[in-house]
Amino acid sequence: MKFTCNTKDIASAVGAASKVVNAHTTVPILSNVLLQADGGKIAVRATDLELTLEHAFAAEVSETGSVTVPAKLFSGYLSNLPPGLLELTGTPTRASIKYERSNYDFHALPADEYPPLPSAQKGQSFSLNSKRFRDGVTGTIFAASTEEARGAVLMGTLLEVEGNNLTLVATDGYRLAKWQTALDEGIGGAEKYIVPSRALAEAARNLGGAEKIDVTVLGAQNNQLQFSGGDTSIVVRLVDGQYPNYGQVIPPKFDRKIAVNTQQLIGGLKRAELVAGDRASMVRLQIGNSTLILTANSDVAGNAYEELEIEQTGEDLTIAFNARYLVEILNHIDSPQTVMEFLGPLSPAAIRPAEAPEGGEQMYVLMPLRQ
Repeated sequence: MKFTCNTKDIASAVGAASKVVNAHTTVPILSNVLLQADGGKIAVRATDLELTLEHAFAAEVSETGSVTVPAKLFSGYLSNLPPGLLELTGTPTRASIKYERSNYDFHALPADEYPPLPSAQKGQSFSLNSKRFRDGVTGTIFAASTEEARGAVLMGTLLEVEGNNLTLVATDGYRLAKWQTALDEGIGGAEKYIVPSRALAEAARNLGGAEKIDVTVLGAQNNQLQFSGGDTSIVVRLVDGQYPNYGQVIPPKFDRKIAVNTQQLIGGLKRAELVAGDRASMVRLQIGNSTLILTANSDVAGNAYEELEIEQTGEDLTIAFNARYLVEILNHIDSPQTVMEFLGPLSPAAIRPAEAPEGGEQMYVLMPLRQ
């Protein structure tokens, strides 16, 4: 193979692909990215067998063909090149780069050993605006579990598709994030998919520049999803399992509600958390007389006390939360005011933006701590 391309284009494509590569893989070929030259385009692909990313860009192709190059090494080299044109010549064992007055040779592995693309057998598909997709993913995946001991299901994010509506849900058992939005093109009926949260993060990052994102079910057993936008495609193997019935966690009604300035609450919680200092980061919220009092106590650090003005509906309440979890939720609320709803000191609380995000509905549920 032989082609000439812009250094910025190839550096961006290889850099994105290298993030998919598993640094601890024991299969040598999976440490490489695959470059395929054909039809005036270069397709760059990387996979860890669970997640596959392919990105294409325009180039002047002199000879069609393929080559695989060590991902981290090649990405590091390209990221240090100034703007300009480079020429790449590939063989089964070597990739040679010419850039101005420099020449580099990288050891390669035969391209025919690289894993093929996942099954192209297509099932149902739906599509939505890329900004709504990115906002929904960002607003939910942080709540998924990061502990392998809790299982792959809770490390994933649930995608519920019903007609023209999409709901994303993530939970680690202590907090729950839920985001709903309308699809540009829906499906007939209803489907549920559990997608590894890491894969959704990659999809949001790499497809954000597209105008629309198409999502297609792949595989004879419908066990893969393909996210496509522009010249980029991501295919991910779905998590096999039953997602918890998250509806049981959300109380059907609440009898107390407050509205509070989002940034003031974040600031107060962060300061109080410094004093709380323990693993649970427990901060008490005392609600009464249209005032929210934040307190934290520690034998080592001392005492924290903060007062905030609020709009209050319902009876007074004292409830405690993990301040770190609450701050992380509030950091994903892009509204000047946050609404918090309660049922009691030991019941889950609901947290919403006072002003719903454009094109979506956002809600979080947080379990309280025993005082």
